[in-house]
Amino acid sequence: MTSPTAPTPRVAIVTGAAQGIGRAISLRLASEGFSLGIADLSSSIDKLQDVVREVEQMGVRCVAIPTDVSKEKDVYELVAQTVTALGRLDVMVANAGIAPVASFLEMTPELLDTIYSVNVRGVFLCYQAAAKQMIKQGKGGRLIAACSTSGLRTGPNVSGYCSSKFAVRALNQGAALEFGKYGITANVYCPTVVETDMWKNIDEHITNMQGIEAGTYTQKRRDLNPMRRNATPEDIAGMVAFLASKDASFVSGQAMQVTGADWLS
Repeated sequence: MTSPTAPTPRVAIVTGAAQGIGRAISLRLASEGFSLGIADLSSSIDKLQDVVREVEQMGVRCVAIPTDVSKEKDVYELVAQTVTALGRLDVMVANAGIAPVASFLEMTPELLDTIYSVNVRGVFLCYQAAAKQMIKQGKGGRLIAACSTSGLRTGPNVSGYCSSKFAVRALNQGAALEFGKYGITANVYCPTVVETDMWKNIDEHITNMQGIEAGTYTQKRRDLNPMRRNATPEDIAGMVAFLASKDASFVSGQAMQVTGADWLS
């Protein structure tokens, strides 16, 4: 008697996966049984391979693919290599992003272009390449991208970053409207402050501009949050896991806030 065939694991891609939120998302999806294609810049390949080892210790297949999400060829290769290695693509998590701090008067066109090339062009390319593969497969899918509460309101000294996240939210809504007929959902996650190395860099820039001790702004944000803490990468990973799950099959076009109530819709 032949034993029943085990269900084929679902496959997810996570960009910006070498550290911080991307690493936490990768580990959470692996714990949910996803096979993974994880991506980050080639300069982060050692950290990316560390994540591969952590994922494989869970008994999950994982491939690391160096990728610059601002480059069309890289993103399409990311999707193609993941499908070749793991057989399909069910979830795209366009997590990679940058968050430079600069006042409106000091921000250069070159810096603005850099922000948009990663945060906006990167999400666009990830969504487009993944959607084409998902439509080809004919089984639906999930498109998920990093946004921010900064994509809901703008703050001082981060106008470039905030405007890029507004754009991500608009791209996501368009994707949800166009891809729904294929069974593909599109949602973004909007965290408050998440204590990562990226946030530490933001804190250092802001406190330096204000002439106060590093870490002071981070503590201020903890104190102002109704839950008296900032978010962790694992908090965000939990939201992404929900959006990737079957329970979220009718959730689309949404900006899902993970804020501890420091931002209310």
